[in-house]
Amino acid sequence: MLRCTVLYPNAAGAKFDFDYYLKKHIPLANEILGGQFEVSKGLPGPGGEPPAYLCLATIKISSPADFAARNQKRGAELAADIANYTNITPTIQMEEILT
Repeated sequence: MLRCTVLYPNAAGAKFDFDYYLKKHIPLANEILGGQFEVSKGLPGPGGEPPAYLCLATIKISSPADFAARNQKRGAELAADIANYTNITPTIQMEEILT
């Protein structure tokens, strides 16, 4: 099984609207990409240090080619929506789930 992870790094001045993200962006992403996203919110570490990432979102995918094909059709729509909930440029990583 494969997974796509979208990471939103934490930095000074970073903003993230979880309400908009969960109610608007994630349903749009599900519609465009298929599957079901899992969203996590970064929390301070045990010593109170800020989280490395404000948000992480994952979706299981059947193949990078299928993901790319779906993204090709309406990916620009998803990218344009980013400014509605954050000022962070996300990092996207494809992964192979081993366990």
